[in-house]
Amino acid sequence: MPTLDVLVRALGDDLAPVSPAAPPPRRVTGVHISELADPTPYLSGGELLLTTGLGPAGGRTMQARAYTARLAAHGVTALGIGLGPVHDTVPEALAGACEAAGLPLLVVPPPTPFLTVARTYWSLVAAAGREELSTALGAHRELVRSAAGPDPVPAVVRALADAVEGWAARLSPDGEVMEVWPRRHRTSARRAATEVARLRVAGPYSSATFPLGEDDVVLQPLTGHGRLTGFVATGCPRPMKAPDRQLVLTACALLALQGQQQRRGVAAARAARACVARLLCAGHVDAARALAADLGLPALPPRVRLLGLAGFGHGRGDDVLDAVEPAARGGGQLLAVAEPDEVWILVGPDDAQTVPEAARRYVAAHPSAARAALGAEADLGQLRWQLPPLRRLLADVPAGTLHDRADGGVPAAPSLEPLLSHRRADLVGTVAAYLRHRGHWERAAADLGVHRNTLRHRIGTAGRLLGADLDDPDVASRTWLALRENGLA
Repeated sequence: MPTLDVLVRALGDDLAPVSPAAPPPRRVTGVHISELADPTPYLSGGELLLTTGLGPAGGRTMQARAYTARLAAHGVTALGIGLGPVHDTVPEALAGACEAAGLPLLVVPPPTPFLTVARTYWSLVAAAGREELSTALGAHRELVRSAAGPDPVPAVVRALADAVEGWAARLSPDGEVMEVWPRRHRTSARRAATEVARLRVAGPYSSATFPLGEDDVVLQPLTGHGRLTGFVATGCPRPMKAPDRQLVLTACALLALQGQQQRRGVAAARAARACVARLLCAGHVDAARALAADLGLPALPPRVRLLGLAGFGHGRGDDVLDAVEPAARGGGQLLAVAEPDEVWILVGPDDAQTVPEAARRYVAAHPSAARAALGAEADLGQLRWQLPPLRRLLADVPAGTLHDRADGGVPAAPSLEPLLSHRRADLVGTVAAYLRHRGHWERAAADLGVHRNTLRHRIGTAGRLLGADLDDPDVASRTWLALRENGLA
């Protein structure tokens, strides 16, 4: 709305101040004409009231004082008297009454019609509207330009803060302050983030407006495909204007869109790495190495540990990876398979400490159902045999815990892959029979239907392929359990 001083300057000689000499910058909400003794029932406050002085405005001192006091108490911005039809000069009683009531008094000289004042006022309103629209469009364009830049999230947050002449922050789904501008308002952003817990309970599309110090704060959710991805908190001196609220919504839409685009990129990269992991879990090591090289992934380590997580809720595997991947060396190079209700992660030597610990934290944060199991270190070719027993173990792990098969310093069983890959003789059956009869050569040979020397030769070959002594009780027991777990004994 135009202010009184701006309106007076725009009208020039057609609207002159009487008292005070310099009109105050009070907002004018409209121009109203009335000769009623009490026009306040028809006024909402903030108007410039015009009169010719037919009523109490041109009366005696007591009438004028009562009249101006009513207008001032009702919030009228100023009173204007039109000279000519009733009074040739400003009545002294009216001038004194306005001064006593603190009500600015102006004069409309003849032959200026009141319509000129009204038209000028509404032209200023229209000009202000055009200027406001232009400013708003410029702010929206700046938000879009920021979102299209190389670092969109900080740029949009900064553009939003500048547009509302306050501060803005990007929050995580849990209320952590990810980005804030100006940075000195980080404390305000953290205080606003305390409302996040309440909004999460209300649902992913809930928002809130609340006072914070001298600011009005708007907290809006960021969502994508019904999934909460974060919040935008915006604060500015109250009251927050409607155009500023529109800017907040635009910024949220841009950040949500940018989040979806980023999510699609992350999903594509995860899908590519999942193909490598699936090949490894199926025993196609050479094909997995070739695909990893084609995808530009780091060279596969010779030995890994298989980490399984379950119980986190159907279709929420991406949430698990979101929690665990930041712990990976280089930030998100995990080879993982996300099933609807399970996630299997291949943990290399570089991530042997950080990734299982991140999984442990995730499970501890979801103690009602989530659970995890970590297999012993194994060759890539052994994963196909390690997965089934580890999956059975994962089903029995108590909720809220991570079971590490290597805890207590127990060595892993030798890989069965060399025995399974051997084509000249049934080494798996030979080893199973030998261990079943506890190393008794005659009984094992009779069970297999072969000569004792043939059995000795095959056991020697199996030992060389396994790199282990099958007469060692520890090796024998672990190998026997591995055969049993895989249904080979």
